[in-house]
Amino acid sequence: MTNRPLDRDTVVAAVPDGGSDASVTTTEPVQLELSCHPGPNGYQVISVTGELDIATAEQAYAYLSEIIDGRPAPVTVDLSGLTFCDASGLGVLAKTARNARQAGRQLILTSARPSLLKIMRITGLDRVFPELYPSAHPLPA
Repeated sequence: MTNRPLDRDTVVAAVPDGGSDASVTTTEPVQLELSCHPGPNGYQVISVTGELDIATAEQAYAYLSEIIDGRPAPVTVDLSGLTFCDASGLGVLAKTARNARQAGRQLILTSARPSLLKIMRITGLDRVFPELYPSAHPLPA
């Protein structure tokens, strides 16, 4: 396995497979990828791709917090690439919302899949994000 330095605006968190065999050359899917870029509306746009679960929750929260705490712009979290979210992932979203409020930052979730919207409604987490945009809604201007 080669290690390469990560760009400050991209974090990839992968779960080790429990061992490595140098003769095996299969490519494992990325567990979670987070990247940040400035949006056209002045927001910092964080794209979430992969699985937000117990294995990746800590890395995701650290990354999201760094963006919220380190940049003075509102933050949009694009969830269109999120393929799975468990209770730990929901906890990350809730903690991130609290962190953003405490930092005085606006935080918007966009492009949430219907399955995620449903679990957010069931748990009441949708009330934490009054500007929760499903994939059918445009980003705020």
